[in-house]
Amino acid sequence: MEDINLEQWLETATDYLASTGPMEWGIGGGGLIIFILLLSLSGGRRRKKRKAKAIAPNLTISAFQLSPMGRDAYFKVHNHGQLARLSSLSIKGKGHIQVKNNIAGHEIKTGDSYRILLEATGQKKINKDFIVELTYLDQLGNVYRQDFPIAKQAADQPKLIKFA
Repeated sequence: MEDINLEQWLETATDYLASTGPMEWGIGGGGLIIFILLLSLSGGRRRKKRKAKAIAPNLTISAFQLSPMGRDAYFKVHNHGQLARLSSLSIKGKGHIQVKNNIAGHEIKTGDSYRILLEATGQKKINKDFIVELTYLDQLGNVYRQDFPIAKQAADQPKLIKFA
């Protein structure tokens, strides 16, 4: 491998720069400006994600219990992180389960838990083969969506849906 001669490289670079005109300088400058803008935009998004992760609520399943008849159940969510304001709840996989209590706007503080009551409609009973999808906000207004598969009694990682 041959050694790089700094003086020769510098002379070649100066010759090239002397031979370029205003059009090449404009294209190079415009490319540099676009590159700097892209870096600043991506850095801001990363900064927002880090800030959102630092104050994100940490919801887990505290308990799930079925009634002896299989018609009612309750699902308890515990918050180990910052304040969470519940927004909506949906049941995936089962159309015959409805939520008894209103959860929109309810705040779960750090260390608190909230019990969600479920009820079966029609003739079907409640089994443990469905997923509770919970949407909530943090203190800044970032929106998260988190799935709670009842069969495995563990919460999936929350997904950051919308920045404040």
